[in-house]
Amino acid sequence: MPKVEFHILSSAGDDVRRRHACQLVDQACQQNKPVFVRVESDADAQNLDELLWTFRDQAFIPHEVMTPQSPSHPRIMALIGLNESVPASFQSLLINLSNDIPVQIDDALQVFEVVDADPEHKRRARERYKAYRERGFTLETINH
Repeated sequence: MPKVEFHILSSAGDDVRRRHACQLVDQACQQNKPVFVRVESDADAQNLDELLWTFRDQAFIPHEVMTPQSPSHPRIMALIGLNESVPASFQSLLINLSNDIPVQIDDALQVFEVVDADPEHKRRARERYKAYRERGFTLETINH
């Protein structure tokens, strides 16, 4: 069973969530851990893709929006996508920016749920928390 960390942010907004996800992706890449970032829509995938190129001047994160041929290069460390079949090498860490529990949750070793201060996002995160707890996952909450 994977460990699920809920990263609770003090500010609201999709950009706040995306920026925090970029920091988590950067940390994972520094530890040489491939990561899959699950988003809600194609537009969210494009927004996160662009932000990963620009969120920090000194950071270069080899990443791509997922396609059937992903990863396109062996140095890719982060894949961004919806609920596709994630390549096995990217299943150890899953960052969930979506509003539901990922289908492939049992394949992940660790899951990060990024929750901003928006009341609706918090409500949905509480539902996911309960569902994870009912399934027996190890849960942790981290306030930022």
